[in-house]
Amino acid sequence: MKRVLFTPGPTQVPSEVLEAMARPLIHHRTDEYRQQFLEATRLLAEHLGTKQPVLTLSCSGSGAMEAAAVNLLSPGDEVIVVEGGKFGNRWGSIAEAYGVTVHKVSVAWGRVATIEEVESALTAHPKARVLFLTHSETSTGALFPAHELARVARARGVLTVVDAVTSFGVYDLRFDDSDLDGVVWGSQKGLMIPPGLAYVCYSPRAWAVAEKAKLPRFYWNLVKARGALEKGDTPFTPAINLVLGSHAAMKLMDKEGRLGVFARHQRNADATRHAVHTLGLPLFAEVPSNALTAIEVPAGVDGGAVVKTMEQRYGVKIAGGQDQLKGKIFRLGHIGYYDDGDILRLVGAFESALIDHGFSAEPGTAVRAAQQSLRGAKRPEPARVG
Repeated sequence: MKRVLFTPGPTQVPSEVLEAMARPLIHHRTDEYRQQFLEATRLLAEHLGTKQPVLTLSCSGSGAMEAAAVNLLSPGDEVIVVEGGKFGNRWGSIAEAYGVTVHKVSVAWGRVATIEEVESALTAHPKARVLFLTHSETSTGALFPAHELARVARARGVLTVVDAVTSFGVYDLRFDDSDLDGVVWGSQKGLMIPPGLAYVCYSPRAWAVAEKAKLPRFYWNLVKARGALEKGDTPFTPAINLVLGSHAAMKLMDKEGRLGVFARHQRNADATRHAVHTLGLPLFAEVPSNALTAIEVPAGVDGGAVVKTMEQRYGVKIAGGQDQLKGKIFRLGHIGYYDDGDILRLVGAFESALIDHGFSAEPGTAVRAAQQSLRGAKRPEPARVG
């Protein structure tokens, strides 16, 4: 059976990316490779809204998180971590693994931290050097106010590093015009290629700290990676075919245009949520992210069975809840390579599987609602050619 991924990651891979990755392997210390690597890097930076170097690492998003942390910290440092889900919690685990003192701003899963809560933590812990948080919390579908929290931290002289693994390519992060000091993301989400690459971008303030930081690092040495990038290289062997895939993906995103990419994610999220609301189901997240829609499992319905039926009968793969949310929520991904037709397939399969497992709904209700939302959505003007 044909299966389509609608998980929050990995996501669908465009045919142009698959073709680029399937070509015969080339060597990475050649002009042929460097041309594509450097163009992909330039387009990644433009999409992020920065003139700072974007570093490509051969690892998962968690590797980029670790790299971003260890390059800014020294033994004895203190940090503040905003926790409101599995991936926000990961920042604290990384810092603690290196012996760094972690002060937590913990909120219930599904909630987002407020400016007041972070200000309170900054006041209580004046020695904190970095604020770590997750922008789009994949485990709950919640969108944290990253720019507002970074503004508060900068006013206290504290750096802010953000996990943008499921917000890069979905939201305009406008890095150079923001108060953010570090952003990390991965390849298998909005970038639309398989897992295996991750990225780090620092502000000038963060680089000044990184050049003096004392935590141990070898593979994760970002100062060394920045020096290699200036020569068109990476310090270690890159995941060559994934880099070539990233080049193809960024060319697609560049053709669509930054604003077009962000607007498409807004349309897809709006249509999915309109369908869910029409079915009478509550969203789980207090402030939902356009990367995915998290939905509470209705009473009397076996959430795990719905997920299996969607995949096995309708060919649509979504995700259930993780950790404490297992069996309690559905996570419908619409991050990356999805258009109107994909969203209609997603909500149609979701509605059908719910009905198959005893949920009361008139067939077609969700699809009609999504159609209405998509027809009414504003679309950006097509990019001018030539």
